[in-house]
Amino acid sequence: MSPAQEDGAIFGPGPGTWHLDPLHSSLIFVARYLRFGRVQGTFGRAKGLVNVAEDPARSKVDIAILAESLNTGVEARDSHLRSPDFLDVERYPELRFASTGIEQRGRGEHAFLLHGDLTIHGTTLPVTLHCQWAGEAPDYIKPDEIHGHFFAATTQIRLSDFGVGDGGPLPWGGRMVGDTVDIVLEVRIQDQDPAPFLAEIGHER
Repeated sequence: MSPAQEDGAIFGPGPGTWHLDPLHSSLIFVARYLRFGRVQGTFGRAKGLVNVAEDPARSKVDIAILAESLNTGVEARDSHLRSPDFLDVERYPELRFASTGIEQRGRGEHAFLLHGDLTIHGTTLPVTLHCQWAGEAPDYIKPDEIHGHFFAATTQIRLSDFGVGDGGPLPWGGRMVGDTVDIVLEVRIQDQDPAPFLAEIGHER
């Protein structure tokens, strides 16, 4: 998530420290459930920093997600997914992504690859996010004080690689939760720490 040049035009955030805006970011996962169905969920609480360097390739991203904030819209299912059968959130309270490199290439306009280490369930493995800068805009509430940039990113992981359970076999074949999970991120970062505003409105992150 760094500035780049394309046909003489600069796009992306400038050098400095940028903060994840959890109010206007969606951290989405999509997985097979009961073999044939697909279920979409989100993680609602996260914090992170994007340190944009003068040399875009040296920029760093560090994001921490509260595992307990998982939400698929069904509390009984969410409680099960938080349990030791799956994420075991009491033992592993955070999911974390720390970047290791950026490549200014990818699929489509303003696209790039963000390489990093993803930690889930106490296991850390390398992943690559296919990212795209979507645009920039002043803050809706404080347009004269805060500025933000929007990004989209996708990747795919296997739960078994991270030691996450699948809920066991089903009577009709397959497993309760499919091994492959699609990750879809819609992220806003801003040039000021959102913590004061989040506290003001009573939003935990």
